[in-house]
Amino acid sequence: MELSYPLAIIICSIVGIILFFINLNHKTKYTNGKKVANTQFIKETEYYKKKMTKYKILSNSIKVFCLICIILTSILIARPITVETRSEDKYNRDIFLSLDASTTESEVNIELINKFKKIIPEIKGDRIGIMIYNTAPVVYSPLTTDYDYINERLSALEEQFKITIENNLYPPNTYEQNGEQLPTIWNGGISLNSLERGSSLVGDGLSGTLFSFPDLKEDEKRTRIIIFATDNDVRGTETVTLADACALCKKYNVNLYAYCPTVEMNSYTSAEKIASYKKAVEENGNGKFYTGDLDKMSTNIANEIKETKSSLLKTSKKTYVVDHPEIFVKCIIISFIILIIIEKRVRL
Repeated sequence: MELSYPLAIIICSIVGIILFFINLNHKTKYTNGKKVANTQFIKETEYYKKKMTKYKILSNSIKVFCLICIILTSILIARPITVETRSEDKYNRDIFLSLDASTTESEVNIELINKFKKIIPEIKGDRIGIMIYNTAPVVYSPLTTDYDYINERLSALEEQFKITIENNLYPPNTYEQNGEQLPTIWNGGISLNSLERGSSLVGDGLSGTLFSFPDLKEDEKRTRIIIFATDNDVRGTETVTLADACALCKKYNVNLYAYCPTVEMNSYTSAEKIASYKKAVEENGNGKFYTGDLDKMSTNIANEIKETKSSLLKTSKKTYVVDHPEIFVKCIIISFIILIIIEKRVRL
């Protein structure tokens, strides 16, 4: 235990010494009544001696307990504390939800968002991010444990996909949120140079998601997960093919969970596209591939994420300062009670 303000002890001690000397030099003056003459005889009696002895013991006891109260009060003013420095290790996972934001995926993306919202409560503690891609990948939400923010961003995406469906799969420039008109995701980076490069460049989307993980090359032991969704309807030339992007996920030990809608769910995909997508994920990326039933997929992914070991995020040192006034307050209360009892028994 130590004191936050040890100077308070010195100040209280000086004040106590000054008061002691002032009281020592103080002479009692008779301001009322008359002095009694010839008191020598009564002072020699046993009764008087017993009373005076009792009086001196009680009065000295009062002084002692007053001194104790002053000392205890000065210690409380000095603030007794304990200071402890602890190392805190934080373990969790990094999870990116990566969505193909081409308009043909709007209906499936709405379903995926709703399923992912249900997964979030089961993986609390993990850092979650959102990546959207079409011509180019864009981080829609960086990795965070602020789940209210993640849900807010997912709801904003859901609203934009709904508007797109209402517009016959034509993406609007703005959408309304909290009474404010905001630009949609297609009015930004994901459609950059789309006339030249094309759309649904899924290999670029997956590799962009992969390299959005912090310290990817420096910390290969970190547990990282990508939940990736696309219809694999590539319209353009990819910088990185899907197979190569999956291989990179395997290289950096990233757990890949991939989803593709069936032909019945999305007419822009095909059996060949689904087959090549599955092959790239399972053979090149050593990942898990899902198609069709979204309920089964979300349940399986949630269970597998929970079974995936968490890894050390960081080690931080925190200093804790704890006040300890309890024992001193109790002692002051006891001292005051004793003082009151003694004072009642003092008789001049």
